[in-house]
Formats: sequence, C-alpha cells, structure tokens
Amino acid sequence: MKIMLVDDEALERTGIRMILSRNRSDVEIVAEAQNGKEAVDFALKAKPDIIFMDIKMPEFDGLTAIEEILAVLPDVKCIMVSAFDTFQYAKKAMRFGVKEYLLKPSKVSEILEAYDRMANEVESEKLKVQETRERVHRLERASSLVEKEFIVSLLMDHVHEFSTDEWKNWIDLETGTGFAAVFFFKSFEANPTREAKSKWYKILKNALEALGSDYSSIVGPLTAFQVPVFITCTADGMDIKNRDAFARRIVQKIQQDLHQCQVFVGIGTGVSNLDQFSRSYEEAVYALEFVQHNPGASYLSYNPRLEGKRNDLSAFEKEKKLLESIQKGEEQTSLQVFESYFQEVQKTANYHVQVIKKEMENLFIVLARAMKELGYSQDVQMNFDHFETSIQIKEAAKSHLVMIIKQVDEWRSKGVRGMLLHAKEYIEIHYSDAVTLEEVADEVGLSSYYLSKLFKEHFQETFIDYLTRVRMEKAKSLLLEGHMPLKEIALNIGYRDPNYFSRVFKREIGSSPSEYRNRYLKQRS
Repeated sequence: MKIMLVDDEALERTGIRMILSRNRSDVEIVAEAQNGKEAVDFALKAKPDIIFMDIKMPEFDGLTAIEEILAVLPDVKCIMVSAFDTFQYAKKAMRFGVKEYLLKPSKVSEILEAYDRMANEVESEKLKVQETRERVHRLERASSLVEKEFIVSLLMDHVHEFSTDEWKNWIDLETGTGFAAVFFFKSFEANPTREAKSKWYKILKNALEALGSDYSSIVGPLTAFQVPVFITCTADGMDIKNRDAFARRIVQKIQQDLHQCQVFVGIGTGVSNLDQFSRSYEEAVYALEFVQHNPGASYLSYNPRLEGKRNDLSAFEKEKKLLESIQKGEEQTSLQVFESYFQEVQKTANYHVQVIKKEMENLFIVLARAMKELGYSQDVQMNFDHFETSIQIKEAAKSHLVMIIKQVDEWRSKGVRGMLLHAKEYIEIHYSDAVTLEEVADEVGLSSYYLSKLFKEHFQETFIDYLTRVRMEKAKSLLLEGHMPLKEIALNIGYRDPNYFSRVFKREIGSSPSEYRNRYLKQRS
C-alpha cells in the first residue's frame, strides 16, 4: 500500500510513519511533503494509494491540495489530519469524497483504524478493476473464438443451430456483403516455430483493425500458413479497384512489421450474402496461387479471366513434388504445393465431389507407399467418405498432411539421424569387408535409394565418399606404422587390388602410399 504523508511539521510525519511501519507490514511510504504545493507535485509523480493530509499548511492548505490531486487521481484515498475540530473543514472534505478525519494528537488505534478502512477500500477497488479486466479479456478471447468458428463454418458448409442473423448479432456484423481474402505467410525458415506463427497472426489482426471504419473483418484461424478472412464493406468496396486498394494497403501494413517472412494475399469477388462466402474463398485461394507463382507480386484480386491460366505443371508433377517435400518434413513447401495440386485435382475431376474424394484417397495411398520406402512405418492413409463438399475434403486433407509432416519432421530429426549414425558405425566396423550400400541399407532398415539420398542430405557427402574416407584414414594410420607391406594394407582396408588402392589413395590424399610413408619416415628421422 503506497502512502504519502503531508504535514508542515516533520515530527507529525515521523510519528505517523513510525506508527504505520511498526504495526502494518504492507506499507510503503512513497513520498513526504511539507506544504500543499509539494503535496500536489509529489502525488502526481508517486501516485500513492492513501494520503495522510494536514489541513493547515503554507503555500495552500490541504483541502485545496486534495481538490487538485483528486481531479487527476480520483481513486486516491485521503485521510485528513487537523489540530482544529472544526465542522466546516470536515464538511468541505466530505464534499471531495474524503471519509476519514483525524484530530491531532491522534491515538495510535485511531490512526491504524482509519488506515485499515481506507486500505480495505483500495484493495476492494483494485480487485474490482482486476475482475473487470479479466472479464473483458475473456470476452475478447470468446469473441475471437466465435469469429474463427464462424469463418470455419462458412468455409466448411457446417450446419449450426444458429441462423445467419444470430451469427451477425454474435459478431456485430452490420452487413453480410463483402469479399474473402486469404493471407499466406511465406517464412524464410523451413519450419518456423509456433511462436513465430502466433506473431504473424497478431500482426495481421492489428493491421486489419488499423484500417479503421472503411473495412471491418472477421478473421479465421491460421492453418497451414494461411488465414481466411471475411472483409465486410459496402457494395462500392467490392469493386475490383477497391479490392486491389485494400490488398495493397493491408500488405504494406503487415509487411513492415514482419521479419524473416513475406506475406501474400488472394482476394475473392464480392458477395452480397454470407452464404456465398465459400465461393469467394475458393476464388481467393485461386488468386493466391497465381500470386505465389508470379515473382514480384504480393496480391491479386480474382477475376474470371484467370480461369484457364493455371500453372503449366501437371497434376502428376505436382504430386511428385508434394511427396518429396512431405518426405523432407518441409511443412511450408508441402502445403503450398498441395494448394496448387488440389486446384488441379478439382479441375481434372470437373469439380465432382466423389471423384475428388477418390483422388485424395489415392494421394494418401501413394504417400503411404513412399513413406514406407523411406522407412517410416506409421499409417498415413485417410478416408473421406463422411465429407460432403470439396472444401471440407480439402481442409481435412490439409489438416491430415500437417500432422503427417510434423511427425515426419520429428522422425527425421530423431529416428532417421539415429539410423544414419548406425549406418556410419556399421561402415566404421566393416570397412575392411566388401561392404555395399545395399548391405548397410538392409542393416538399418531403409531402402538403398533413401539411405543414399538421406546420407548425402544429412552429412553432405555420399555413402561411397564416406566409406572411402574411413578406409583412407585407416590406410594412413597403417602406413605410418612403417612395416606393413602395401599389398597387406590394401587387403586390410577392403581393397583386393593393391594397384587400385594406390590410385584411390593418390586421388584422395595427393600422393602415393609409398610417397606418403617415405615423407613421414624422413620427417621423423
């Protein structure tokens, strides 16, 4: 409890300070003043909870000081102290909301009782403020969750017990007209952290709020580096020029706060009804795909002329690229390719839901085979029977992919590295034998193709390069012992042909085995 003491007599201030410090452990004297002017200046700086204020002082009296202090700090509690038992003083003090009036000299018990009453009031008011803040915070979080649920329900065509009008009341929607915007965050890191993604999301929300009254927004969740947003506006705001202006403004606003990340946005056409949002969303995703494949562009508004101008990469090539990025545990690349791949599947299927379901199930069957070859044993297949729309299929597939990619990334960082270290250990033990890639792959439980690929990826050298390096290091050690014949050294490190051993040694070390040994012997002598 922060206390300020105001009295022109130092002895009076000392007395109250001693009484409080000796009898109450929660007291901190933050300021002492000897006149009314000092009292005002010190109070505005120290912001005390309770002031013990003498009435009769130089400069201006305590009542005037209290009036000025309460005008700026209305929550401060005041205990008036006076040597004059005058009702007029008490009456005026009560007009300012002062409830405590002590007559000098005061008893210790009277001072403590007055302090306790004021301290309880301060605590009670602080508690109310805290409860209000927590309540507002909970409401803000609830409102944010409602917004996200609303967007997801529009995207996925979910059926709710709420009508459109009830949704509008929940999220304070003045109009159902507007357009969809899909934001995509491209990180310069392969697998950004959850904290980084949370920061992007906050930057986006702050930027949307900063647009003012021109646009209002309902922001969906950040999933797979994308955030769907419904921008509500008047009919004029849905014009393509205005949609472009919105995209340009929002991208500039977001980008200035992003670090190691770039933002892109696709904008759908305007809709006059919330029920049409999913169409605008599909258009926004389609526009976003063009942005990502157009160097230098950061936004694009959909228009019908975009149809037929898809990326030339075939569905098969996209599927291949998608599988490769999943196997590497690259979440960002995988989801970016998936967006493009799904668009291709939709087009090929002529937007027929049953055909799209089948294609997605086939994708996960192919993925399961590819993951098994990699050595990943978890089942990754998925069934889409219970989904009714293409958007539901897409979002479910994307969510399942995110889970797989995270598991693969963890497996690669732990399980795969363990396998590769086992492979290295096996080579270091069996280098003197005619060890082969297939033999080592068999030992660690990977296909020879993936062992070769992962070995190079993790250790920046090929399987053969590593085997050769191990053999050459052992050869150098044997040569420096000085007595073993070259033919025997070659056999000891896995070479049946001494001439071939000599050629490999010279290529790797820069001198023949004999030259290497003689140089060492000469240096030693």
